[in-house]
Amino acid sequence: MIIGKLALAVKSTTIDSNHKSVPGRCDIIRFGLSLSRFSLALVFTLGAISSALGQDRAVAQDSASSLPVVLVDKKKYEMHLAHYKNGLEIFKTYKVTIGKNSGDKELEGDQKTPEGIYRFSARYGRENLKAKFGAMAFYIDYPNTFDRRQKKTGFDIMLHSTNDPERLARPQDSDGCIVVDDERIKDIANYIRTPITTVVIYDELKPEHLKPETDQDLVAAFDKWLAAWSGKDIEAYIGSYVQDFTYERMNRDQYRAYKESLNRKYETIDVKATNRRYFRHPKYDLVTFTQEYSSTFKGGRKAFVARGQKRIYFMKENGQRKIFSEEFSRY
Repeated sequence: MIIGKLALAVKSTTIDSNHKSVPGRCDIIRFGLSLSRFSLALVFTLGAISSALGQDRAVAQDSASSLPVVLVDKKKYEMHLAHYKNGLEIFKTYKVTIGKNSGDKELEGDQKTPEGIYRFSARYGRENLKAKFGAMAFYIDYPNTFDRRQKKTGFDIMLHSTNDPERLARPQDSDGCIVVDDERIKDIANYIRTPITTVVIYDELKPEHLKPETDQDLVAAFDKWLAAWSGKDIEAYIGSYVQDFTYERMNRDQYRAYKESLNRKYETIDVKATNRRYFRHPKYDLVTFTQEYSSTFKGGRKAFVARGQKRIYFMKENGQRKIFSEEFSRY
């Protein structure tokens, strides 16, 4: 609708500004009025686009806390859709085909399906895919930070479809992708929003994976990190990260110095975490939440405000959960 209005405004201006007669005073006035109308239309159009983008950000924000989660159980060749309500509640299940070779993916070409906590990073329709990938495909962000730490290689791991019943009859028939039939992926697509939706791939999905918030050590590790950030407790804050943590080309010591400079710069730092979701996996864990950050200078003057989705990844180091990666997408 917005684009249509813009096109109409451009068309109107083109007609008014292309008279065949030599432009006299009246023609110039008409052109000027037309240009003014176009400028006004453009202003309103840009305003509408800005409003629409704002609405999209609001939708993305709501989606991050309400979207279903995708769970894959390689042992049972099943994929589940689950709501996050007091844990994970499965409401749909599909049979899937996975990689030809068993085990966790390690190397490019090993034809294994990776195991871990991922996001669907992109969506492609049939017109952008090879025929063997069916009607639709959702790319998975393998290798992620943890995989790269483990020196794993490979690419183009997807959830995709096929219209070949013989492939679906074989539980292990892909080069590492997760495969369903064409009709089912159209249904699944209604529940996936890229790049927000989380997909967790297990060798075997166990009951404790569906109740991640009952892991008190994980909850305590997250709460300790959050309190240290707001409290400007640099020792407890940096102590929440693994020794070889890096952030935007900074090592852990450089990151500490950076955070210390912010603690000196701001009189107060307040960080709220709402819409928390905990995910457990045998290899590492994830906490996602809506982050609301605000800081003030001395005297109470507002310094910086940011709101968005945060993803904090924990792994075990010397028996304690520590952060090895974090991601932030601003709303």
